[in-house]
Amino acid sequence: MVQTTSALSIFLIATGATAFAPLPSSHSINSRKATSSSPAGTAIRPIQPTAPQLSASPLEVVDETTSASDDAFANYQATEEQTTIAIKDLVIGSGYTVGETSESQLLQVKYSARLLGSKFTAKIREFDIPNMVFPTNQSRILPGLEEGLQGMKVGGKRLVKVPPNKGYGDSWYRGVVAPNSHLEFDVELKNIAQTPGEEFMMKLEQFGVERAVGAAACLAYLAVSPMLEKSGIL
Repeated sequence: MVQTTSALSIFLIATGATAFAPLPSSHSINSRKATSSSPAGTAIRPIQPTAPQLSASPLEVVDETTSASDDAFANYQATEEQTTIAIKDLVIGSGYTVGETSESQLLQVKYSARLLGSKFTAKIREFDIPNMVFPTNQSRILPGLEEGLQGMKVGGKRLVKVPPNKGYGDSWYRGVVAPNSHLEFDVELKNIAQTPGEEFMMKLEQFGVERAVGAAACLAYLAVSPMLEKSGIL
């Protein structure tokens, strides 16, 4: 009986050791078949399943966010029927905003202008202004231009088309802008003063530091000259 049990144990160890192992996959069976059928001394690599290669095609980004202001700008006509301004933002700023308060704001802008609907399409030299400081709500600039600045942020750039009724109307301007002319302004909002100190510095920059120093020297001379005369110095 002991001999029978021992023989059975040896048989299980020799042939049944894989009874508790996972069942061989079809891939393993195929690999064994390929190995057994190959010539002696030739190593057969198991066939590795390969995932299908998908070629990535570039995505085309289509901008479908055309705003109403862009449509109005593109459809602007330099005719008598055109009585509203049109704007187009070139650069969106990130600072303070024109019109964010009902009170007057001191703006610093750079702008140039050209005629629309005219054979003279070049920029008007008299309107090539590198630095201009003015308060809003005080009729210091054309109504159409001030309207076109509303909503701009510091650092922003914008094109503003202005019809005659919000520009120079039916009159000549400096012999350059003919009556009933449509204008296009290219504007950059450089700054909006937030404190009296900023207002002073913006006005000083527009006036010119050298001119300001010269004016201060003249005023100082006028103030002290009577005393110098009495002292016999002058």
